Amino acid sequence: MFGHFSFVPSYFCYQSGLYIGRLKKVLTINRFTGIDSRAAIGNIDHPLVNQPNPPSIAELNEVFLEEGVKLSVNACRKAIKEWGGSVDDITHVVSTTCTNSANPGFDHFVIKQLGMTTNVEKVLLHGVGCSGGLAAIRTAAHMALGSSFRNKPARVLVLACEVSSLLVRSELESIDKDQTTRIGVCLFSDCASSCVLSNGIGEDETSCPIYDVLGWKHEILDDTENDLGFDVDPLGMETRSKRLCNRGLELYSVEIC
Repeated sequence: MFGHFSFVPSYFCYQSGLYIGRLKKVLTINRFTGIDSRAAIGNIDHPLVNQPNPPSIAELNEVFLEEGVKLSVNACRKAIKEWGGSVDDITHVVSTTCTNSANPGFDHFVIKQLGMTTNVEKVLLHGVGCSGGLAAIRTAAHMALGSSFRNKPARVLVLACEVSSLLVRSELESIDKDQTTRIGVCLFSDCASSCVLSNGIGEDETSCPIYDVLGWKHEILDDTENDLGFDVDPLGMETRSKRLCNRGLELYSVEIC
C-alpha cells in the first residue's frame, strides 16, 4: 500500500482581542490544544470568513468542489506516483469526506480530472465522520479480496478529503449567539490524503509495498452516538460534541510491516 498526504501551504492565524462569555473559554481551549498551526485553503483575509453573516451551505459547497477537488487530485497524483503504477491501472476508487454532501459526489470530479476510464468502480462513503479514512481502507481491502476471489487484479485508490477551515465563521457565530463551547473550531484543518491498495495479482515481482493491511476490527460502542457528531446545517456543517470521553475504549496494537 502506497500513500500520500496533501496539505495546503497557507494558514489561518487567530489574533487576540476583547472576548466575553463562551468565546473566551473556546480561546483558552485553543491555546492548550498543542496545535501550533493548521493548514487551510485560504488565509485570515478569505472573504467567506470575513463577511457579516456566515456563508451558506451552498457557498461552502461551491468552494469545496473547487478547492477540495484540487487538494484531492494533488494527493491522488502523488500517491499514484509513489506507487509507480499508472492511473489507467486503477480499478476501484473509495473516497470519504464529512465536510461536503454533493451529488454527484466530489469523487466524481476528482476521477474526471485524473483522467480515469469511465468504468472505474467508485464508492463514496458518507456518515462515518472521523473514522472515514480507516473505513475507506477497510472498504478498499474488501474490494481487493473480492477481486482476488474472482482472480482479477485490484488497484484501489483510496482518498479522504476535508475542508474545515471555512466553517470557522459559522462556528464562531454559534458560540456567540448560543453561548456554547464548541471545540471544532479549535481542532480541524484542511487536508487530502490518498493511497493505493493492491491485491498483488498481476504485479511486477519487484514491487515492494510500504505497508501491508494485516486485518481489522470494527466495533460500535453503546450509547455513544450523541457524544460526537458532525451534522448538516443551513450554514454548512456543525460539530456536535457532548463531551470528550474515552469510556469503553480499548487500545489495540497492530503490527505494521
